[in-house]
Amino acid sequence: ISHVIVSGEMENGTCTFHEEDVADIEQEVECEDSNDNPFAVGECFETFDELEVAVQKYEEYHFVKFWKRDTRTIEAAKKRMSRPLKSQLKYYEVRYCCIHGGQQFKSQGKGLRNTWTFKNNCTAHISLRANENGSALQVKSVSFDHNHEISQELFKHLPQRRQLSTAMREKAANLLQMKANKKLVQQQIFQESGNVVLLKDLSNIAAISKKGKSKNDLDICVSLLMDKYGCDVQVYSDDQGNFQGLFFQDKMMKEVFEAYPEIIFVDATYKLLDLGLPTYLVLSEDSNGQSEISAACLLVSEDADSIKWMFNTFKQCNGKWETIRVVMADKDLKERDVIKQCLPKAMVLICLFHTLRTFRREVSCDKLGISSGQRTMCLELLQKMAYATTDNEYTGLYVQFQKSAPKEVLNYFNESWHPIKNEWVLGLKSSSGSFLNATNNRLECINGKLKQVIDRHSSLEDFISKFFVVLTTLRTERDHKTAVMFQKVKAQCFQQGTAESDYAKLLTSYAAAFVLKQIGLVSKVKEIKEDSDNQCYKVKTSEGEVQVTEFDCGCIFHQSMLLPCRHMFALRKVLCKPLYDPHLCDNRWTCVYYRSTQRLLLVLQLLHH
Repeated sequence: ISHVIVSGEMENGTCTFHEEDVADIEQEVECEDSNDNPFAVGECFETFDELEVAVQKYEEYHFVKFWKRDTRTIEAAKKRMSRPLKSQLKYYEVRYCCIHGGQQFKSQGKGLRNTWTFKNNCTAHISLRANENGSALQVKSVSFDHNHEISQELFKHLPQRRQLSTAMREKAANLLQMKANKKLVQQQIFQESGNVVLLKDLSNIAAISKKGKSKNDLDICVSLLMDKYGCDVQVYSDDQGNFQGLFFQDKMMKEVFEAYPEIIFVDATYKLLDLGLPTYLVLSEDSNGQSEISAACLLVSEDADSIKWMFNTFKQCNGKWETIRVVMADKDLKERDVIKQCLPKAMVLICLFHTLRTFRREVSCDKLGISSGQRTMCLELLQKMAYATTDNEYTGLYVQFQKSAPKEVLNYFNESWHPIKNEWVLGLKSSSGSFLNATNNRLECINGKLKQVIDRHSSLEDFISKFFVVLTTLRTERDHKTAVMFQKVKAQCFQQGTAESDYAKLLTSYAAAFVLKQIGLVSKVKEIKEDSDNQCYKVKTSEGEVQVTEFDCGCIFHQSMLLPCRHMFALRKVLCKPLYDPHLCDNRWTCVYYRSTQRLLLVLQLLHH
């Protein structure tokens, strides 16, 4: 009746129809009747596949789901009878039951856990058996009386209806492998397939896709690093032959360190591997202030022997290790003395961030037995000492600290920090040539990008593959910045021939920005005194009084960056010397040197050659 009212046209209270509408209605009713009861008693199906199609159509039309409750195969039946049975039937007898019935569920537990089941004593079923001549499966009994709610929406949420096709599962697995948002993947799968997909279904797909892969096979990993990525690989084992460490470095890593060996950043990141191995990275800084990975190492233990092996292996693989001047590390890095032994010419500096974090962790009420007010006062003084720009400023703060700090805090500080003040006080460690790097933030940034791609507790094989995915991305970004630097010219307000214009052409954009800023601060230098005894000049700065010549200065900026500072420019003005002198800048900051070390430009030169 509803179909008729929808299709008909009302005129003066009566319903009229078009002939084609009536034909459509009759055809639809016939179709509904055929779908409504395809399993009348006595109905036959010549093959099991034909039966399965009929059951599936009935399920989809009526929003119910059946399962094979009882079966007896043709092979089993032939053992008891001699009459012929067609092999295409597959079963001699089969009984389909609604998933909410067919077998009474009996829990074997004690009721401690919440247990749920689909079994609800539903009596709906379809029973079939081979007919007398064994040529077809014949319906013997049928019941479609369900004792539960039936609707299309409930039907969609059944586990059997949520299953995806093979192609759709592969697509979902690929999206999840690329760390796509599960909610967006869920929406995309629903739009394409119409299936209701839960977030737990996607998690199961991701977990299944990882199965079958080799896991933590050292031989496979070494071959992968050497054959696919062209790495120089070194494996560390103890006297019993137990694996203790893996060091790897590809060609580009070696070239980066060879070009920029002055300072390296060393730190470890954790929880990337299911073996629990920390991942150590060695980082370098190039002429344009960009960070480049120079080496990577996995260690089972962070004891002195393992750290020593890592640095000795790094030395063996890199001939320029003797030119390392600064190693930026973490105060928590085990056996710092080992680094000093392996790199005797380098100064080991402590990251400022890790310094302050260690203060907050170690100077605590529980560990040192101090009050909350004493802890706050001590941490304020320790932070001021960490940011001290001169030795005199540090000494004044240290004297104040000695007078006011509790004995327990003072003993801890004198034992662990005061003897190595040149390694963590900002002003004292800058003179070592750290290029104004006070923290290990460069490495922390790289570690964060690794964790965005590499899953926590990954296998060794998965870690290596995704590590080089991140490495390739980082190199692509660096290469793009190099290309932009040599393709674009920064719009300058300086006239040609001025010192600013000449330095902008001589240096990379990163280094030029520092020098141009120093030229702009020349007016801030007020007083320059001549020191005839030392054949130099003295100038008052925020760091105290420092010695300056037209080629050198004792300020933090010049000692750290190896670039001309405001004091040198101010003195050259007084002496009527030109502000521009290429010899004032270290060669590593020049565009010529940068061009000679960049892989992108080297590839272009090879292609051109």
